[in-house]
Amino acid sequence: MSIMLFALLLVFIFVGMPIGFAILSSSALFLQITELKPLVVVAQKLFLGLDSTTLLAIPLFTMMGYIMESCGLSKRLVDWVYAIFGRIHGSLGIVTVICCTIFAALSGSGPATVVAIGSLLIPAMVENGYPPRSAAGLTAMAGALGPVIPPSIVMIVYSTTMGTSITKMFMGGVLPGLLMATLMIVANQICARNWPLKTNDVRYSFKDIVTVTWKALPVLLLPVIILGGIYGGIITPTESATVGCVYSLVLALFYKKITVSSFYEILKKTVETSAYIAMLTGSAAVFGWILSTTQIPAKVAAVIVPLLGGSKLLYWIMLLIILVFIGCLMDALASIVMLAPILAPIGLQLGIDELHLGIVFCLTLVCGFVTPPFGGNLFAVVGLTKQPFGDVVKGVLPFLAASLIALLLVVLIPQIATFLPGLL
Repeated sequence: MSIMLFALLLVFIFVGMPIGFAILSSSALFLQITELKPLVVVAQKLFLGLDSTTLLAIPLFTMMGYIMESCGLSKRLVDWVYAIFGRIHGSLGIVTVICCTIFAALSGSGPATVVAIGSLLIPAMVENGYPPRSAAGLTAMAGALGPVIPPSIVMIVYSTTMGTSITKMFMGGVLPGLLMATLMIVANQICARNWPLKTNDVRYSFKDIVTVTWKALPVLLLPVIILGGIYGGIITPTESATVGCVYSLVLALFYKKITVSSFYEILKKTVETSAYIAMLTGSAAVFGWILSTTQIPAKVAAVIVPLLGGSKLLYWIMLLIILVFIGCLMDALASIVMLAPILAPIGLQLGIDELHLGIVFCLTLVCGFVTPPFGGNLFAVVGLTKQPFGDVVKGVLPFLAASLIALLLVVLIPQIATFLPGLL
């Protein structure tokens, strides 16, 4: 039965059907062929899968990210970070990573982070002496911090699918995200030794730094408000999304960076992105119900666990290989919906902490944002810079290697993911 279900799913995917519809169609056809339940269960589970206040955070965080991207608020971040790090050799690469790290805590979206920061810093890096492909590759990889550092739509979908705490997942993503950013900066400094970069001779006085800090302060306060409210137990993740969305809109209005037409485009893109995620989430509920009813995850675990001999190391190797491969081909959200209910229970049965497993799961799939042939961030950079896809892929390799090292460290040292949630 399990072979039939996944065969139907793969057929629909390979003929070009959108992932959400492929999951839903294969589930409905499977029910029809096996006569497991009436087809009305598809509509029921689809509705129940979306009947969650937690999911309201997704369109709100999405809208917040598009407001920050469209209204040019990211330039204030760039000016602030550049004033502090501008005189260091390879400084623009450092500025890019730090700005992406901060913007990640505002948008939660990889492509949004790439466009918002890349549109400002990629031309500046090229002018400073960075090879165009390296400037694009660094921005693509740094933009992947969007779904790692909270708020993260990827983590919301994983938590909804697997029933884990969103607040703990958010907190668990902070240190791994900062580790990835640090190793990317190290990779940038190593590569920068071989590039004829221009030195920034501009000296910022203390008064200048205070000025740019004051200008950037309202934007810098946004992640503090969102994450501080969540971790302090003052507001829920959904409520924080509402606060962040309203705050970013007020900033855009205050700085006169938004018009009726631009706000319409923001709403349009928010609806399109949210509808895609909602379709995936609802389909996942139907798919998950079939897996639970047919006990497919338990049967898969019964076959795989003896082969692993109870070894957590073998499980991690298997999991990383599968997720890196799938991440090359599919969107991270679709991969979570399809694979988490199958692969995660095996790790839990072996005694792996569910939070550690969830963070590694999301972190591995995020690396797929910059891995061909799918690589959503790669496409965002290609669209932004008009560089050949192959050149961007070559440029991202050193920084992808740094991120994979960070991933392995998180696997080997669980405390990187579990330390902060343990303080709750």
